[in-house]
Amino acid sequence: MRHFNGLTDSDLKTFFKYSPAEFNRDTKRETLSLALGAALYTPGSRADFAQKILNGEYSKGAFAGLTTLIICLEDAVADTELEQAEKNAISEFKKLEEASAEQLAAGPILFLRIRTPDQLDKLIKNAGTALSVITGIVFPKCSPDTLPLFFEALNRASEAAGRKLYALPLLETKEVLYSESREQTLAELYKIIQSEAERILTVRVGATDFSSLYGLRRPAERTIYDVHIIRDCLIAILNQFGRSEDGFTVSGPVYEHFSVGERLWLSSKPEQTLWEEVQLDILNGFKGKTCIHPSQIPIVNAGHIISFEAYEDAKLILNESKGRNGVLQSPKRNKMNEVKPHLSWAKKVIAQAEVYGVLNENYQPIDVLNHLRANQLSNQY
Repeated sequence: MRHFNGLTDSDLKTFFKYSPAEFNRDTKRETLSLALGAALYTPGSRADFAQKILNGEYSKGAFAGLTTLIICLEDAVADTELEQAEKNAISEFKKLEEASAEQLAAGPILFLRIRTPDQLDKLIKNAGTALSVITGIVFPKCSPDTLPLFFEALNRASEAAGRKLYALPLLETKEVLYSESREQTLAELYKIIQSEAERILTVRVGATDFSSLYGLRRPAERTIYDVHIIRDCLIAILNQFGRSEDGFTVSGPVYEHFSVGERLWLSSKPEQTLWEEVQLDILNGFKGKTCIHPSQIPIVNAGHIISFEAYEDAKLILNESKGRNGVLQSPKRNKMNEVKPHLSWAKKVIAQAEVYGVLNENYQPIDVLNHLRANQLSNQY
């Protein structure tokens, strides 16, 4: 698969200097972590997700561009429905296990969000080798006490699946949010996660859970960065896990508003705000974002496309990184490129460009988004 698979070959030539590269769940970890992009959650109680994957419904129409699907057995499922949701998820995984490799490769990369290590052991017992259809497991509400237990259960799940399953730890507890415990908690979590780095696909954050600890909920017209107590925590997480030398990918928090039936996305306040938030996510160091509605997919993914100007700057810096020049004028002659200070940035830009593509000189990500959104909306009427 590749990002922006809803674009025709003609569209790709129009918008892109270098088209997005193909990837799959066996792509190297560093690239795959970037490629997750807009990660859509769906409840484990949904009875037809296997059929939707196999008949291509999660790859077209309103879902065009979806590359990451997370089956949720945690907050998306009521406690009273949990047992039935577990049985349903196992049944759907077994249907997918019977499908061909080609059918599975055509659909989104699949992940599972669990509640506890004990629940994962229960799923292992009942699902067995059917866990091979997933690529990784989201660990919710991670603490220094629970995270080692999650990794132990992940070992057992990987053994049952017959393949290495990735961990996607989710930081969303009060110990991470509250200022008096944040620094120590993040340091302890970092030590554990760093020791398991080769098994970590992304580090995720839970802004909704953070907000609930203070009884807060942002309206549709406000980004998460306007909620200062949450913003400060998110920045602290990035400060711990976003350092270039570690190479972790930290995914942005969910935006829980969406619009339905809007013919022009620019007329929709939720979509305007999400677009703004995605820009702020990327500016601060997040890559990818949790999504709860298919209309959010093109907004998140388009925000990660690399402009031609940024790509040129990054290539120039990389090419000169072993040369004599320390300061370079940009190809556009509108900024200073310093080889050493900007080298880490340049490496990240080139890696992101491989996954999301590089635009032609006269286009910006918003142009691709408008085109994608028009295609998405045309399939709804």
